[in-house]
Amino acid sequence: MKKYLALFLAALMLLSLAAGCALTGGDTQTDKPETSPAPVTTDGGDSDLNLAAAVAEIGDETITLGDVKETFDSYVEYFSAYGYNLSSDPETLAMLLDDVVNSLVEAKLIAAKAKEMGYDKFDELQQAELDERIETELNELDAYYRSQAESEAESDATIDVDARTMELILEEAAYNLNNDNATYEDYTEFLSKNVTDAYMQELLQNDQLKDVALTDEQIQAEYDSLVEEQMTYYAESPEAYKYDEESYEMTGDAPVAFAPGGYSRILHIFCAYEGELPEDYEANEADMELIKEEYGALAFAAALDASSADAAKMQELVAQYKELQAANEELYEAYVSAAREKANGIYGELQNGADFATLVKEKSSPDDYSDYPVFAEKGILIAKEYACDNDWSDIVKEQFGKLSIGQYSEAFADEDGYHIIFYLADEPAGTVELASIEEGIRVYLLEDVRSEEWTALVDEWMNDGTVTLHEDVYKVLLDS
Repeated sequence: MKKYLALFLAALMLLSLAAGCALTGGDTQTDKPETSPAPVTTDGGDSDLNLAAAVAEIGDETITLGDVKETFDSYVEYFSAYGYNLSSDPETLAMLLDDVVNSLVEAKLIAAKAKEMGYDKFDELQQAELDERIETELNELDAYYRSQAESEAESDATIDVDARTMELILEEAAYNLNNDNATYEDYTEFLSKNVTDAYMQELLQNDQLKDVALTDEQIQAEYDSLVEEQMTYYAESPEAYKYDEESYEMTGDAPVAFAPGGYSRILHIFCAYEGELPEDYEANEADMELIKEEYGALAFAAALDASSADAAKMQELVAQYKELQAANEELYEAYVSAAREKANGIYGELQNGADFATLVKEKSSPDDYSDYPVFAEKGILIAKEYACDNDWSDIVKEQFGKLSIGQYSEAFADEDGYHIIFYLADEPAGTVELASIEEGIRVYLLEDVRSEEWTALVDEWMNDGTVTLHEDVYKVLLDS
């Protein structure tokens, strides 16, 4: 599936079966002349559909049956790819068709309202920002397919990367514009219009919602609800707290208002192994397993027959095994030695009085937490009792169990690299004070309230006479 259409369908999936601003089902406006329904024959062939028939008129804009059918068919194909045959579920198919129409109409309506209210007239700063967004969109399109072309050229030296990049872009253009003769200029115009419409909607939406605000009562009610829900949830699934709390600390979304017991915080210095173990290492490991199996088979056969084992063969196998074992020890030593040397050097600095948190920032290898300064200050969650998502290895947990608050470990290794950990504090269990997460609640709750206000406004526009919808025109797709 082409990149941009796939992204479009993914966005539509959020609306599927739950359209917030429904025109269909009783909200149809009839102030404009009806168009004739598209004819369809009993065999349902596409050639018998009047694809130019108007499904909806929004001001001067028209959505045709062809527009609806293209998106609807893409949706049906999308579901089919995941093994769900919508034709066997007529009720869901009808709901999906309504939602596709509502989504297409809503997009046209918002663009029309934006133009009507003058949001298509940009000042100098707005025009510069829009131009930058369009340039970014086109650069991303080129980079996406250039990467694919370069990958193909690695295995085929005859490929011209520039030409192949353009070929791939034009394939997407033909698909998304439903025009095999679409040019690059056609497609850039199409994408530029999409970016412009989105920018106009953003300006319109921000202006219309600029006065939306939260009350203290709304914040308190949301906080109380979070506490109640999370007390129950973490009582049943305390292992989920690590992921939820760290996600909040990384993104600022979905704050956690209650903490179960059993968690602590550590500072972590990580020294990653460099590169990968060579292929010879894995091959040697596999050969060693085969040798053990053969040796065991010989010993078992001898025991079963109460006969003397083939001592010479068994001795030969032992020699082969030791040779492979020694080779792998050398390979592994080369793989881990730099990390061990670095970790031991850092440990020496700690012994000489260096600040642990400073060394975390300056010398720790990148890991999942490196891009978030909060973890170098507040520490990273760890729980000996729970098996969490994105959890520490058993070796790290074992070393943590030997520490008391304020102590740090010696350098130790697991399969990822060398670690030094500092037992910073225990995580306070129980209800989190509102003041500490109020801003987090405010961010997502305000977005929810803005979304509700926007939905209500669009719903009002949907039914103010701007839109004329012809359900009988598009319902023929259910029969075809």
